[in-house]
Amino acid sequence: FLQVEAQLQVVQKLEEKERGLQSALGAVEKELSLRSQALELHKRKAVEAAQLAEDLRAQGEHVQARLRELQVCAAENRAA
Repeated sequence: FLQVEAQLQVVQKLEEKERGLQSALGAVEKELSLRSQALELHKRKAVEAAQLAEDLRAQGEHVQARLRELQVCAAENRAA
C-alpha cells in the first residue's frame, strides 16, 4: 500500500511539473509569436524606409539638374 501511495505521489508531482512546463511552453510560444510579428513589422518599415530614401535621392537629383539648368539660363541672360 505504501509503495502504491509513493508511486501516486510521484505521478502527481510529474503531472504538476508537466502542467508547469506546458504553461511555460505556452508563454514562450506567445512571446515567439509577438517577436515574429514585430520582426515582420520592422521588415516592412525597413523596405518602406529604403523606398523613401530612393525616392528622395531621385528627387534630389532632379532638383540639382533643374538648378544647373537655371544657373546656365541665368548665366546666358547675364551675358546677353
